Amino acid sequence: MLPAESRYSRQILVPGIGVEGQKAIQEATAVVIGLGALGSTVANLLARAGVGTLRLVDRDFVDWTNLQRQGLYEEEDARKCLPKAVAAHRHLARVNSEIRYESIVADVNPGNIEQILSGATVVVDGLDNFYTRALVNEASVKMTIPWIHGACVSTYGTAATIVPGETACYNCLFPDAAAMTSANTCDTVGILGPVAFAVASWEAAEALKILAGRKEEVSRRLMFLDLWLNDVHFVPAERNLECRVCGRREFSLLDRNAPLTTTSLCGRNAIQVVPAVARSFDFESTVDRLKKAVPIESNQYLLKFKVGQCELVVFRDGRAIVFGTDDPKIAKSLYGRYIGG
Repeated sequence: MLPAESRYSRQILVPGIGVEGQKAIQEATAVVIGLGALGSTVANLLARAGVGTLRLVDRDFVDWTNLQRQGLYEEEDARKCLPKAVAAHRHLARVNSEIRYESIVADVNPGNIEQILSGATVVVDGLDNFYTRALVNEASVKMTIPWIHGACVSTYGTAATIVPGETACYNCLFPDAAAMTSANTCDTVGILGPVAFAVASWEAAEALKILAGRKEEVSRRLMFLDLWLNDVHFVPAERNLECRVCGRREFSLLDRNAPLTTTSLCGRNAIQVVPAVARSFDFESTVDRLKKAVPIESNQYLLKFKVGQCELVVFRDGRAIVFGTDDPKIAKSLYGRYIGG
């Protein structure tokens, strides 16, 4: 039995958790994909709740615009351009040193998603785009792993809990989400910090129900809130038995592997360039080669340099974020000229 005055004693008193629920939480694995405003808050809450293994996944690094709403990070993280997964790990290890952390600095794609989710008890969405959520949905349905969807922008947000085989999946709620885009981004309409904390708190609560072995108590509805208009309402989330993903079990996104892909980044005038999963990349050799051609800055996680009005940030796995353009052709051209591929 856990000590009455353990660090989790107040959580153990919560109906639905108790000693057995806390033990289940401490033996479970939670994966948080995306460590921005939503994911960093979820990760903080789950670390404090004592989840046994916390897998932290993010493709980006900390910058100054993050500090307004991403509660795990500090000015020094932005100055050092630390990858969010690394910065989150460092801060959370000081919050709770008893749990296991796995930090993954990578873009989530068809080549690595199943490995990232392997062994997970629950997956939590801290993402900023429809495509990757649709990809996570396919993998979670295929692997029968529950996941919590969350999104927010401006003053409003939404959340839904997906339990494969029991509830509506993400494709039931948002058919063909992989092709969806939105003109409302952090860059165009901004974001109120508290709305991210509110949605993330809902996600963390739903995740804890699953981690504690109380899956039957999760919400079966799609939640919407607007903190500025003081509005919270729910929409029934009906499972579609003819759904391409959870009904017919077609996982088309998982089968794709383009040689070089690009995605725009929410709230940034930037394009991410992702090489083929199988492509080998020698980070140290690239640093040495580029030093002879252009002034660069580098650390053990990434290198960056400027070309005209654009700045390229290249990660150890060969990914690059090209700032200063929203044109994929320009981003691919710069990547090809300086990185190759």
